[in-house]
Amino acid sequence: MMPIMNEIHLASEPPAAALPCGPDSVTWRYIGQWRLLTVLARALVLETAHPVVGAGVTQFSTYRGHPWRRAKQTMLSLQRIVYLDTRGREKEAARLTRLHSRINGVDASGCPFDALDPEAVAWVHLTLFEAVVTMCRAGGDPLSPDDEARLYDEMRACGTLLGLGDDDLPATVADFWVYFERMTTQRLTRTQGLTDLLAALAGDIPPPSRLAFLPAPVWRALSGTAADAYVRMTAALLPPPLRDRLGMHAGTTATTLATVVCQGARLLDRITPERLRFMPVAAAAIEAERRLTATRRRAAATPAAGRPEIFERILDQSGDGYVSWSDLAATARVISARLECDEATESALYDAFHAWWLDLRAGADVDGDGRVDRHEYERAAHGKALRAAMDAVAAALDSDGDGYVDQAEYARLLGDRVGGDEVLGGFRQLDSDGDGRLTVAEFAVGLGGFFMGRNDSAAGTRLLGRA
Repeated sequence: MMPIMNEIHLASEPPAAALPCGPDSVTWRYIGQWRLLTVLARALVLETAHPVVGAGVTQFSTYRGHPWRRAKQTMLSLQRIVYLDTRGREKEAARLTRLHSRINGVDASGCPFDALDPEAVAWVHLTLFEAVVTMCRAGGDPLSPDDEARLYDEMRACGTLLGLGDDDLPATVADFWVYFERMTTQRLTRTQGLTDLLAALAGDIPPPSRLAFLPAPVWRALSGTAADAYVRMTAALLPPPLRDRLGMHAGTTATTLATVVCQGARLLDRITPERLRFMPVAAAAIEAERRLTATRRRAAATPAAGRPEIFERILDQSGDGYVSWSDLAATARVISARLECDEATESALYDAFHAWWLDLRAGADVDGDGRVDRHEYERAAHGKALRAAMDAVAAALDSDGDGYVDQAEYARLLGDRVGGDEVLGGFRQLDSDGDGRLTVAEFAVGLGGFFMGRNDSAAGTRLLGRA
């Protein structure tokens, strides 16, 4: 019987990331920053000035009735595309495709439009690249030519998630600026969608839920002043010829306002703790990467024999100094309850854990007392039955049956009280080949290594550890 421990290792250095925008990317460094909000309206103006996007916004958008919900969903979707695991990104891209597949029709001039038109999708996607460049330029910390080229290549690679091919996007950053000039001088126009967007920004916007306590007159005064300043600042950040074509007026003080706001945001960004500089999904991903790096360094410096002992903390659920069937049954019960398994899945879990117990007792219970102490457990050859039990856990966790455990499924196993950074850190630790996808096999091998005391595991510790 081949011991499962031969399949398990914890790399001392992170494997090469296969994600188009991974932890070392320029995209990670900037896309999740809160200061992106300084140029968000500008990006929306560029998007809705595209005839296809403008028509879709006019007929289908709900931002006029629910502006804060739309803004929150937009920023959340952007973070998911950049900071989630590969499967999470693919699922978010598929969700966006399904959503936009229903946005089509005929515009006011009688021209058909479709939100999945490759030119429109490419334009919306690339406005995010241009927004980051503008954010940094306006903030007084422009990207270096190398970083700008890297950022463009990364965003171009991310475009494949949205179904964009090589022919849909300019090949290089130099080609992009030629493309941007052509689009802004020849393709963009004052669409009805843009008119509606500007009217909504200047209109009577309802307060977000956290400010609902403000009296209505106070909120109207504050929001009106802020909205007017934001729209004028947005106009000032646009190329003057485009601003004139779109009928947007900045005013004499708008350029100064834009400089003060954008450079002030950059200075605030520099003095704010990192966890507060980024939006929630981005902050969790960045913190998880830091913790994972530290964990790997500790693991590389610690002999296997000195790694966390899990017999007393995890396996011995009853606390009597032994592992018996009741302990492993309790483990299966906890997992089944956390995952809210149906009857068939729960039975499969119990059967797999019982088979593991029978194999463990046959190979490790040398004194025949029907239980296994710590020394017997450590000397046991853990093999196929343990792996089968871990496979059963992985199968129960893979709720959509696609052969992968994504971050949402993994978080469900750990429970609501576990922070996002710990979820991501544990997830990336189990992703042994570093491709951003956690297969059910990788999860089973990683959790099996934890049960043998060969590595630590957020899943095992949080799920089964006793207080």
